Amino acid sequence: MNGGSEPNLIDSFGEFISAWDFSSPPAVLFLLLAAAYTIGTARIALRSDTHTGFWSKVGASVGAFALLAIALAGPLDYYSGDLFAAHMAQHIVIAMVAAPLLLMGRPMPAYIWALPRPLRIGVGSALTGSGLIVRVLTALTRPQVALPLFIGTLYVWHIPQAYNGSLENEWLHLFMHFTMFATAILFWWPIIGPPPIRTQLNYPRRIVYLLLAVTPTALLAAIITLTKTVLYDFYLNAPGHFMWSTMEDQRVGGLFMWIPGNFVYLLTLTVLFFKWFNEEERKSSRSAQRRPPPHKP
Repeated sequence: MNGGSEPNLIDSFGEFISAWDFSSPPAVLFLLLAAAYTIGTARIALRSDTHTGFWSKVGASVGAFALLAIALAGPLDYYSGDLFAAHMAQHIVIAMVAAPLLLMGRPMPAYIWALPRPLRIGVGSALTGSGLIVRVLTALTRPQVALPLFIGTLYVWHIPQAYNGSLENEWLHLFMHFTMFATAILFWWPIIGPPPIRTQLNYPRRIVYLLLAVTPTALLAAIITLTKTVLYDFYLNAPGHFMWSTMEDQRVGGLFMWIPGNFVYLLTLTVLFFKWFNEEERKSSRSAQRRPPPHKP
């Protein structure tokens, strides 16, 4: 978030995309996480035979970290104090794209291998079936827990007083991003189900679980987009990039939450449906193979 003097108005997309700041608390935390992942991945690659699946997971994780860089150290964070739309895009990238991508990359082994050996052994023990970390994660990733935590966090941080306060205090802003990212990880876990906690939801239940999130998030986006008043008065004195008024900026931000956010849901639902369809096709094929041939008279 740009906490310095008001910048000049954005003249071009190139000027917007070139705005980076790695000194903010969110950016420093991101750099630490990315560095730990890089060290752990290098150690795994040097100590074991890698395969296509390993590198595809690395690719997903690298994609997630690239998006987090744009969101936490790049233009979305730099202009989040000037543009409500940039802040909303930042939240969409963090919670709706980077979080599931990171789960698909299964980075936990890399983080374990990034630790010194004594700590690595201790954390590995905690990640066994009866370990503390697994027990806590199992409780937090239950659908009846993860979904309300995710939706509740989203709504709480969009209360005007909480939202404005996060923009006035760097550490509260960091806490906002941490809670939104952490609850997004918990929310997506029952859908993706990486180890050490495999999802217990079959495909129909995953679809229902995801549908339960669509309406409340769309409702919040609709409230922000269609309201006739400025909800977040922090932006009343914003520079006015792209010649947007405060109300126009608020509507664009609401539309970012509404359209790209729902597109992620729709895309995920489509993937889940086809996976379910393919699973049923395989079951039918196996049943047909096991069925004895018809008796000939």
